[in-house]
Amino acid sequence: MRIYISGPLQGSTDLATARRFYDALALLIRDAGHEAYVPHHSTDPVAAAGLPAQVVFATDLAALNSADAIIAHVGLPSTGVGAELALATASGRRVLGIKRPGEKGSRFAEGLIADGGGQVRTFADEQELREAVRNWLRMPAAWFGRPESIEPHRKVVA
Repeated sequence: MRIYISGPLQGSTDLATARRFYDALALLIRDAGHEAYVPHHSTDPVAAAGLPAQVVFATDLAALNSADAIIAHVGLPSTGVGAELALATASGRRVLGIKRPGEKGSRFAEGLIADGGGQVRTFADEQELREAVRNWLRMPAAWFGRPESIEPHRKVVA
């Protein structure tokens, strides 16, 4: 399965820590035998600061469109994460939303995830995160379904 990792970068209080967190999440996914797309490897707001917005959108949209599911850090506000969640759920992709205790993400985003059949899990430490991700990835393939193309939805949502 291909998993798209979504999470705040621009609004992060510590970009280096955010990058490390998403890279660790990708490692968990790969260790479970799946593929992971980490947006900052291609469209990082600092390392790829010269990329036009349209290129960032097209690059990440193509990756999201080729993903079977999405894991999103929903504990911090992010318009980019919100757009990715909307496109993912509208096209039938299952979402695992993750957040730390005390993080106040968007209730709308969490409702969107639930409405799309996804889950939101709070994790206090690396072990709880690992357990939540592994349990989610162990869901039967039929539960994840067969997502449709994002293309019909992109003009409506984006």
